[in-house]
Amino acid sequence: MPDPTDDLAVLQAILDLSPDLIALSEFSGAVLYVNPAGRALVGLDCLPDGDALTTDMFFTVRGLLVADEVEASLRHTGQWRGLSELRHHRTDVAIPVAVSAFVLESHDGFPGKIATIIRDRTAGHHRDEELQAVAATARQHAAEQQALAELSRLSVHADLAQLMSAAALAAATLLGVESAAVVHQTHAGDSTLNVLAASRTLSPRASIPAGNHSMAGYALQHNIPVICPDIATEDRFDTSTMAGLEMRSGAAVPVPFASSEHWGALAVYGHEPRMYSADEMSFLAAVASVVTSALKRVELDRQLWLKSMHDALTSLPNRTLAYEFVDDALMRNHSECSHVALLLLDIDDFKIINDSLGHESGDRALVRFSERLTDAVGERGTVARLGGDEFLVMYQNIQGPDEAEEFARHIISMLGAPLRPGDGPIPMSVSIGIALSEPSMTRRDLIHRADLAMYRAKDSGDGGYALFDRDDLYDADRVRSLSIDLRNALAAGDLRLHYQPLIQISTGKIVAVEALARWNHPERGPIEPTEFVAVAERTGLATALGSWALRTACAQAVQWRTFSDITIRVNVSALQLRNSAFPDDVAAVLRDTGLPPEALGLEITETVWVSDTARVSATLAALGAMGVALLLDDLGKGYGSIAYLDRYPTFECLKIDRSYIAELPGERAEAVVSAIVMLATAFDVTVVGEGVENQAQYDALVAAGCHLAQGFHLGRPVDAERTTALLRQA
Repeated sequence: MPDPTDDLAVLQAILDLSPDLIALSEFSGAVLYVNPAGRALVGLDCLPDGDALTTDMFFTVRGLLVADEVEASLRHTGQWRGLSELRHHRTDVAIPVAVSAFVLESHDGFPGKIATIIRDRTAGHHRDEELQAVAATARQHAAEQQALAELSRLSVHADLAQLMSAAALAAATLLGVESAAVVHQTHAGDSTLNVLAASRTLSPRASIPAGNHSMAGYALQHNIPVICPDIATEDRFDTSTMAGLEMRSGAAVPVPFASSEHWGALAVYGHEPRMYSADEMSFLAAVASVVTSALKRVELDRQLWLKSMHDALTSLPNRTLAYEFVDDALMRNHSECSHVALLLLDIDDFKIINDSLGHESGDRALVRFSERLTDAVGERGTVARLGGDEFLVMYQNIQGPDEAEEFARHIISMLGAPLRPGDGPIPMSVSIGIALSEPSMTRRDLIHRADLAMYRAKDSGDGGYALFDRDDLYDADRVRSLSIDLRNALAAGDLRLHYQPLIQISTGKIVAVEALARWNHPERGPIEPTEFVAVAERTGLATALGSWALRTACAQAVQWRTFSDITIRVNVSALQLRNSAFPDDVAAVLRDTGLPPEALGLEITETVWVSDTARVSATLAALGAMGVALLLDDLGKGYGSIAYLDRYPTFECLKIDRSYIAELPGERAEAVVSAIVMLATAFDVTVVGEGVENQAQYDALVAAGCHLAQGFHLGRPVDAERTTALLRQA
C-alpha cells in the first residue's frame, strides 16, 4: 500500500516546479497559497500572514472586468476559463494571462476552495499584437492597391479634372491627413503653382508659391520627394504658406511628365507634426505615377486629335477642323455690321503638274503652295486644305464685300509673284469664290455660296475671283434641275442630233458632217448646247451623253453611206478620252452599226488635259490604230499647242479656232491663218476653218490655202431628214 506522504511530496514538487501560477483561495477572495512561479510572476517574495492578500489584488482594473462572470460561472458550473490581466505588485505593469479556475469540493462540511492555474501570455500577446499589426498593414496595402486600381481606371477613361480630384482624395484619406493637393507649374519660372485639385480643408483656390517658397515647389524644383515632419524645424524651404493654412507637417513627391520637364507635384498636409514612413511615400509616388500616365494619355489623345484634324501632307487644318472653325465663327458672329468671309480656292490647272511630273512632285508642289498661301493670308485669316487642290480661307469681323474682295486680290497677287530660283513647280494661279455670312446663316449655306461663286470665277477664266451673287443660287438650281431632266431625256431618247456640213474648198462639195446634240426641253424650250454639255460635265452625265451621240451619229452615217461617201464627225469629251475602255466602246459601236472606221472622225478639243496624261495618249494611239480619224478642234484656243501635231502624229486634221476666222479679212488675221495652214501642211494635216459667217471670210480661207470650211455661211446645223435631202442633192 503506497505511503500517503509520498503523494504529498509529489504534489509539492509539482506545485514548486510548475512554470504557471497555481493558487488556492477561498470563495471570500482570501488567498491561501501561491506557488513560487506565481509569486515571481506578480513580484511577491512571499505571501503575507493572515487574510491580508485577496484575489482582486492580483488583477488590474481591466483584468477585474471579468470578476462577476468568473464568480457566477464557479457557483453554477464549478469552473471558468478565459483571459484576464494580472498586476505586477512592484511595477504595476499589466501581464496578459490565460486563467483556468475550478472549485475543490469539501467533504467535511466546510465551503470548498478555488484552485486557479494562470499562464503568462506575454509572448503570445506580443504575437497577437504583431499579427494585428500585420493585418492592419495588409488592410492598408489592400486599400492602397484598390485606390491605385481605381485611379488607374480613371486615368484611362475619365477626364483629367476628375482624376486629379480622385488622386488628391485618395492621398489624403489613405495617409490619414487633413489635406492633399495636385499642383502644376504651367511655365518654367512661374512664381505660383496652380492648384488643379485639392481635398478636404485645402481649397483649390489656394495660392502656393513655386521654388523654395513652398514644400511642393521645393519638391518640383529639385525633383525629389520631400518630408516635412514639423514646420518648426524645417529650414530647406519657406513654411509660411503651410503655417497660414494651419498645417504643421507634410510630404510631397514630383509628378513627372517628360524626361526634361517636371510637370507638377502631389502634396499632403497635416495639422499635427508627424513622420511619413517609406511605405507612405511609396504610395504617394505610385499615385503621382498614375497622374503621369493620365497626362501621357491626354497628350497622346491631343496629338491624335491634332493629327486627325490636320492634313497629313500640308499640316494645315483639314476639312473637319475647318468646318469646326466656321461653325465657331458663325456662332460668335451676331452682328449685322460685321461678317465671316469665306474664300474657297481652287488651283488652276493643277492637273498639269500632277500628270506631267507625277504625284510625288504634285505633293511637293501642294506643300510649297500651302506655305505661300499661308504667308499671303497672314495672321488675319485661317487657312485649311479641304482636299485635293481645294483650299479654304476664313476671315472674321469683315465689314463688307469690298474688304473681302481686297483680301482675294491680295492672295491672287501674292501667289502670282515670281518664284525664287530652285523653288520648283508651284501653282501660281487660283480661282476664288467669296461668300459673306448673314445673321442666322449656317456653315452649309455659307460654304455652298462660296462654292457657287468659285464655279463662276472658274467660268470667267483662270486667276480670278467672284463674289457670291443671288443669281448664283438660281444658276445652281437650274444646273440641278437640268441635270435631272437631262438624265431623263437621255433615258427616254428625247435628245436629237443636228448635222452641219464641212465643205471641201477645192471642189465646193460636202465631204463630211459634224454631229451636234440638240435638246428641246418640254417646258424650257431649246437649251443651248454649251449649257447642257456643261451641265453634263458637272453632274457626271458627259460620258452617257457622248456615248449616245456617238452611237446615234454612226447609225445615221451608215444610212447615208448607202448613197454617199460622206464621213461623220463626233465630238469627244475629256472624260471619254481618259477612260481606258473608250477604244473598246468605239469598236463596239462600229461593229454594231456596221460603219467602217475610216468613215468616223472624232473631234477632240485642244485643252490641257490632252497634253499631259498617259491615259489620253494611250487612248489616242488605240483609236488611231483602229483606223478612226482624229481631229484637233479649236486650235489656238487656250494654250495654242500646235506641238500636239508633233507629239501625237495620229491627228489627221485640225480646226482653226473661230476667233481667228472672225477677224478675217484683215492683214494680221490673214497672216496668222496662212501660217497655221503652212505649218499644218508641213505635218501633212488637213486644215478646217470653222465659224465662216460671210463670203469675205470664205475668200480669205481660200486665199490662205485652207482645205475645208464650215459655218453658217455654208450651212447651218439641221436635223437628219433635211441633211439627207441636202446630201441627195449634192
